[in-house]
Amino acid sequence: MLEMRRRGRRRRRGVRVATDKTTPGERWNAATRQGQTGDGGTSRFAVEPWARDVGRWSGIIILVIILLVLVFLLLAATKVLILAALFAVLFAGTFLPLVDWFEKHHIKRGLGAIIVTALLILLGVAIGALIVFSILKQIPTMDAKLSAAWADIQKTLKSTSVSQDQIDSIKSSVQDLAKNAASGLAGTAVDLVSGVAGLIFGLFISLNILVWCLIQGRKLGRWASKRMGPVPPQVAYEVFANSARFFRGYLYGSTLVGLFNGAVMGVGALIIGVPLAGTIFVVGWFTNYIPFFGAIVSGAFAVLIALGSGGPSKAIPMLIIVIISNGYLQTIVSQFALGSALKLHPLAVLFATTAGSMLFGAVGGIFAAPFLKIFLDARLKMKAAGLFSRGPATVGARPPGDTEGPPGESHDPLPAET
Repeated sequence: MLEMRRRGRRRRRGVRVATDKTTPGERWNAATRQGQTGDGGTSRFAVEPWARDVGRWSGIIILVIILLVLVFLLLAATKVLILAALFAVLFAGTFLPLVDWFEKHHIKRGLGAIIVTALLILLGVAIGALIVFSILKQIPTMDAKLSAAWADIQKTLKSTSVSQDQIDSIKSSVQDLAKNAASGLAGTAVDLVSGVAGLIFGLFISLNILVWCLIQGRKLGRWASKRMGPVPPQVAYEVFANSARFFRGYLYGSTLVGLFNGAVMGVGALIIGVPLAGTIFVVGWFTNYIPFFGAIVSGAFAVLIALGSGGPSKAIPMLIIVIISNGYLQTIVSQFALGSALKLHPLAVLFATTAGSMLFGAVGGIFAAPFLKIFLDARLKMKAAGLFSRGPATVGARPPGDTEGPPGESHDPLPAET
C-alpha cells in the first residue's frame, strides 16, 4: 500500500513538471517582477511600485526642466532674429491684402511687396522726423522757460522763511543732479551705440523677411501646412490663414486705441494752450502701436512741447493729461477695442497683455493677445477635425458657426498657387 502511494505521488509530480513549459530563468524573472524569489522570500533588489513611479516622474521632470532651460538659452541667443521674424509676420499678415489689391490691378507681387515695404519705411521715418523736428524747434525756448520758472520759484521761496543759502543749496543740488545724469548718459553711450547697431540689423532682417512673406506668404503657408505632423494640411492652412486675420484685427484694435489716446492728448493740448496739438495727436496715435515704450515717447514729447511753450505752468497740466490718457483710460479702451477686434473677452486681453509684458517685456505685450486668439482658434479647429477624439478625423471641418474662411481665399483651404 505504501509503495502504491509513492508511485502515485511520482506520477502526479511528473505531470506537473511536464505541463510547466517555462524555463527556470523565466520563472525567476516572473517571481522577481512580483517582488518574490523562487523560494517564496522577498528579493533584496525588488522595488516597490510607488518607488518606480517616483523615479520615472522625477526623470521626466528633470528632462523637461533641462529642455526648457535649453529653449530659453536658444531664444536669448537668437532673440534678434526671432523678433525680426515676429514683426515681419505681423506686418505681412496685415498688409497682404494690399499686395493682393496691387496684383489685381496688374502690378506684380514682387513690385507690390516692395511698394508696401517702402511706404512703411517712409511712414516710420516721417513720424521719427516729426518728433525730432518738433522737439528741436522748442529747445531754444525751453531754457528760457526753465530759467523764468526758477526765478518764480526763487521769488516764492524768498517770500517765505527759506533763506538765500538754502535756495542756493537747492539750486546746486539740482545742478549736480543734472550733471550726474549727463555723466550717466555719457557712460552708457557705448551701450546705446551697440543697441542702435542691433536695432539696425534687426530692421534689415525684418524687412527682408517682410518682403518675402508679402510675395510668397500663401505659398509658405501651404508648404508649412503639409509638414504639421498629425494635423491635416487643410486644417493647418486654415489656422495659418486665420492667424493673419487675427494680426490684422490686433492692428485694427490698436489703431482705435491710438486714435483715442491721440485725441485725448491733442484736445488737452488745445485746452491748455500748448502749440502743435495736431503733432501731439499724430505722435500719440502712431507710437501707441508699441506698448509701454510708445506711451513714454508720446508722453515725453507732449510734456516737452508744453514746457518749451509755456513752462511748468503748462507742462504740469499736460503731464497729468498724459498720465490719465496713457494709464487708466488706455487700459479700459484697449481691453474693449482689442477684445472686439479679436473676439476675446476684455479680461482675457488684460491678463494676456499683462502676463506677456511681465514675461517678455514690450514684445510680449504686443503679441500676447493675438497669440492667445490663435491658440484658441487652432484648438477649436483641430478639435472639430477630430484630432482630440478617438473617432476618425473630419479633414477640413469647421467649428459650428464658423463660416468665414481664410482671408482673401476661397473656401478651398489649399488654393492653387498664384
